[in-house]
Amino acid sequence: MKLGRYLLWLFFILFSLPAFAQQGGVDITGTVVEDGSNEPIEQATVRLLNVKDSTMVGGVASSRNGNFTLKGIKAGSYLLHVSFVGFDPLYQPIRITGKTNPVKLGKLALSDGAIQLGEAVVIGKAPEVVVRNDTVEYNADSYKTTEGAVLEDLLKKMPGVEVDSEGKITVNGKEVKKVLIDGKEFFSDDPKVASKNLPSKMVEKVQVLDRLSDMARMTGFDDGDEETVINLTVKPGMKQGWFGNAFAGYGSEDRYEGNFMVNRFINNDQFTLMGGINNTNNMGFSDIASNMFSGMGGRRGGRSGGAGNGITTSGNVGLNFSKEFNSKMTLGGNVRYSHSDNEANSKINRTNILPNDSSTIYNEINNKNTKSDNVGADFRMEWKPDSATQIIFQPSFSYSNSHNREFGSFNTLTNLGDTVNLGESDYVSDGEGYNLNARLEFSRKLNDEGRVFSGSLTGGLSDSYNKGLNYSNTEYFMGKDQDELIDQQFRYDNKGFNYRVYLSWVEPIRHNNFIQATYSISQNKQESLKNSYVRGEDSEDYNVLDTAYSKSYRNNFINQQASLAFKAVREKYDYTIGMNLEPSHSVSENFVGDTTLSKLTRNVVNLSPMIRFNYRFDKRTNLRINYRGRTSQPSMTQLQPVADISDPLNTITGNPDLKPTYSNNFSARYQKFIPEKQTALMLMLNANYVVNDIVTKSIYVGESGKKMTTYENVNGNYNGNFRVMFNTPLKNRKFSVNSMTMASFANVNGFINEEKNTNKNYSAMERAGIDFRSDYIDLGVNGNFRYSGTKNSLQNQNDQNIYNYGVGGTTTIYLPLDFKIESDITWSANSGYAAGYQQKEVLWNASASKSFLKGNQATLRFKIYDILQQRSNISQSVTADYTQYSEYNTLSSYFMVHFIYRFSIFKGGASASDMRGPGGRGHGGPGGPPPRF
Repeated sequence: MKLGRYLLWLFFILFSLPAFAQQGGVDITGTVVEDGSNEPIEQATVRLLNVKDSTMVGGVASSRNGNFTLKGIKAGSYLLHVSFVGFDPLYQPIRITGKTNPVKLGKLALSDGAIQLGEAVVIGKAPEVVVRNDTVEYNADSYKTTEGAVLEDLLKKMPGVEVDSEGKITVNGKEVKKVLIDGKEFFSDDPKVASKNLPSKMVEKVQVLDRLSDMARMTGFDDGDEETVINLTVKPGMKQGWFGNAFAGYGSEDRYEGNFMVNRFINNDQFTLMGGINNTNNMGFSDIASNMFSGMGGRRGGRSGGAGNGITTSGNVGLNFSKEFNSKMTLGGNVRYSHSDNEANSKINRTNILPNDSSTIYNEINNKNTKSDNVGADFRMEWKPDSATQIIFQPSFSYSNSHNREFGSFNTLTNLGDTVNLGESDYVSDGEGYNLNARLEFSRKLNDEGRVFSGSLTGGLSDSYNKGLNYSNTEYFMGKDQDELIDQQFRYDNKGFNYRVYLSWVEPIRHNNFIQATYSISQNKQESLKNSYVRGEDSEDYNVLDTAYSKSYRNNFINQQASLAFKAVREKYDYTIGMNLEPSHSVSENFVGDTTLSKLTRNVVNLSPMIRFNYRFDKRTNLRINYRGRTSQPSMTQLQPVADISDPLNTITGNPDLKPTYSNNFSARYQKFIPEKQTALMLMLNANYVVNDIVTKSIYVGESGKKMTTYENVNGNYNGNFRVMFNTPLKNRKFSVNSMTMASFANVNGFINEEKNTNKNYSAMERAGIDFRSDYIDLGVNGNFRYSGTKNSLQNQNDQNIYNYGVGGTTTIYLPLDFKIESDITWSANSGYAAGYQQKEVLWNASASKSFLKGNQATLRFKIYDILQQRSNISQSVTADYTQYSEYNTLSSYFMVHFIYRFSIFKGGASASDMRGPGGRGHGGPGGPPPRF
């Protein structure tokens, strides 16, 4: 009887719970649709925020038919926030009285944003990749990273994303030029700052898109300055106060690293202060000096490719901000400083292809130390005095200084192993310089039909120098050439000035048809002074001008451009057709002291057509096709008929008869996302055919290994590549599969001793992976394969078939008491490489960490890098003239203990975990009386 009574009470309690729960609140229902078409939007984010402190009360994602329900909402004042990638967010204040249940909001229409960079949070298991319009969105939580990981570690795990050893980011073959945070530029044109410093834990979404220039967005017409950018959306709740992290570590081999980042994100305002030091090859900012002083001297004319990556000790500090004063005025920018000290050792083996089945082998061992300091500042002001006018002003400044010391040895052998020449070199230099630039752009809408008048004014100044000592001694063992000794003191000075004026008029023609007419004029003046001095007789001073090595030039280039384009916009598609006319005038003078060696004047007229077509099957499926013809002029260095003998093994002379190069660029991209299967598919095709391409033409002189190099025009150079990216979860959604397939072909013509050599390069690559995720363990397995084939019309015996392949895995185990074990292992190998450069290695990293303090704000981690001590750095490059292998020093195995601390201070004293909830970021909204329900 007692048992039956207990069962009766249990039955009563269970069936009474829904009734009690219902008394605690009401349900809110609605449907999210597209504005205009009323098409339902699936997986839109719906969040209910508390008006007082913007904390989130509840959140859901809309269903396939756009419907949503927020359950158990208590009486009070709220702000409803609805968002989805590709649309402007919707904010609606509401007042819940508790008298109406359910509260029916009806249809909530989202308007299509032109280039929306907002968030798209999915409750539960979000899709790894989403395609919407021209935006590809990766869900950051789908790609697990270790404690203390930065954005670069996250990007490397994403399909289609590659990060090279220098930190350059490419997505589906396109280099990323900028990183944005919630749509605002982060450290301007240096994406490395974000990839090397931002903690991956703060990123919710990674969105990739091809963004038009500011001027193109003002006019609505593509101006050819499109750039690939990454936009990061910050995790929920982090736009309501201060948050940041500090990271410090020390380990074996005296390895150390430490950095900090402090952020304040309030609504649309951003502030970031960051800095760090390390000797683990993590240079947080780009090295401006390496670009500024490249080509300004170098041992033996800079013949070698340098010493590769090596090991870098660096430090940096920077501040980035964006302040929205009101709806009309926004000011943003950044200031930064960095220091680096790079020690690099390299070994080069190059096989030079010669006619008649002959070849030479060039070997080089090189050691290089480079120290640099960089200071930079960029600012951006956007002003919209009224709804029809927009003004953008962007000034920038950079300063660099650099110290280089380089020495090495080299030799050239016949294919039989006989010595042709050998030598040694020593080089030291110091350089300093600055760049100052500014851009002012404006746009004015003259009516509601699309008439727009726009213009811009840009200009810049640059000044730099590099001075030092250059020594080399070359011995010749074949032929009649005498041994050569170079012992010089040099100074190079570069000065530049440029400006550009641009005007645009857009005129609407009937319904959704537009014509654009533009005109621009630009001037670029450069002066490069190169003076080398040798010791005088019976003197230790370098006081005698060496006229053979002292070559200076001035160049004045004036370019005009007039264009006419037509654009049609329809419901499903749009297209643009245009033509550019570019007359140019240039004067170049080469001189030594007061003596003019040559003077060239050229007047050229270029034509460049452009076609752009976009077709939208729906919001998740689109096709994009582009064609653009471009004409480019040979450089003054390529034109000047003056010999450059700074490299004793290679004398370079320009060709004044060179013709302009014309490039035909074609690209196509198809993207599709299937929401019900969370499947993403992308197909990309790129092709380029060049008319009058400019290539080097070398003739070997005698038996000493010397060559004379000039430039020639050739036809028949073309290349293309095709990529496929596929991502889908398996049926139970805990497993997901991703695949990246690529194939490419290139046909390159060149000259070897007056004979034409056609080099054909074939390449195929496959990268695939499968992942499993749960509350207790994350597992990932991936594999990659790459084939590279090379065929030469001269010397078929130098044809190559290269294979690179590898398998890897990652494991994360979540243990009780907030312990975590992480491990990643990669086996890689190659075949077809020359003896001594074949590679088989297993790279294994592992770590154990413990999180503690309130909210797990602190983490202590022990990590071992390259446990098996097998890391190596070998690369190969192939041209129509040679095949080259390079090997350089790298970080060896070491372990490190890290301490990681994260903090957050939000409105009302809330923490990050308080702000998150099930849906995402808290957000303020417009005022005004809310509707009452």
